[in-house]
Amino acid sequence: MLQTGFSTATFLIVGSASATLMKELLARPATEFGLYFTLLPVGFICGTMISSRLGSRAPTEAMVLIGSLICLAAVVVQAALLLTLPPAPLMFFLPGAVVTLSQGIALPYAQAGAMATIPRLAGTAAGIGVFVQQVAGALFAQLYGIIADGTPRPMIVATGVSAALGVAAGASAYLAARGPIPTSAGSPNIS
Repeated sequence: MLQTGFSTATFLIVGSASATLMKELLARPATEFGLYFTLLPVGFICGTMISSRLGSRAPTEAMVLIGSLICLAAVVVQAALLLTLPPAPLMFFLPGAVVTLSQGIALPYAQAGAMATIPRLAGTAAGIGVFVQQVAGALFAQLYGIIADGTPRPMIVATGVSAALGVAAGASAYLAARGPIPTSAGSPNIS
């Protein structure tokens, strides 16, 4: 559930920061933002198509981790572009489309995994999962709003933190699913 929250936070930061930066930094009209923003749902639908093709062959936790890593990679590429080149709309929206692609890959499996943990509590798990997504997204969007200064740097920081936390959450679920690390038979047990 934490991975879905951090993934959603990354998306909401990209969406809100892109809107602000398009208007304030690039002096672009809202209609242009709206046209570029369509790349984000296109990324999500592409991610869900990819996950529907790969998901039956990969464990749930692997799909969540893969989505998390793709999200972090998109954020790193976006940061590199924005820190080295003059900002342009596609620097916000192409990496943003990859962020939503990563959500399309990870979110269905993260949500299904949370609901499958205790099948009789699937409804409760679904509710808690959506709550975690909304709270994490809201907290990180607020964090961005607090540190926003009209430049891309606060977006880079906020998305970097949320994407890194998403990888940590995805990796912990992946490692937990693999079970405890076996110890060698001859090693002493030090308690």
